[in-house]
Amino acid sequence: MELKIYKCMHCGNIIEKIEDHGVPVICCGEPMKEFKAGETDGAMEKHVPVVKAEGDVIRACVGEVTHPMTEEHHIAFIWLVTDKAVHRAVLDHTGAPEAVFRLAEGEKAEAVYEFCNLHGLWKASL
Repeated sequence: MELKIYKCMHCGNIIEKIEDHGVPVICCGEPMKEFKAGETDGAMEKHVPVVKAEGDVIRACVGEVTHPMTEEHHIAFIWLVTDKAVHRAVLDHTGAPEAVFRLAEGEKAEAVYEFCNLHGLWKASL
């Protein structure tokens, strides 16, 4: 499953598109911008999630070099996509750019995504 994330460039709303029927996503009277992983100019070493699996626990940290977490520049969300679900962690700019997820029995991790407020969506395939 490919995660689809959209942002309104007027008001800043961010949405996850759960099901796609080919209809444009509109906010503030205009189509929202779709973000695709890795399509911006941010430094890869600060944005690609680093993932460690320990049994049914998935730990995701953003970047080989720790990503800054300030009000002006931060990681807002981390998602774990599995064969059965999408798990989302909402981050605060005062915390660390990391999240811990627990898989259900039989669930298999497929990818981790993160959204940087300045540099968009990034992905690590598992």
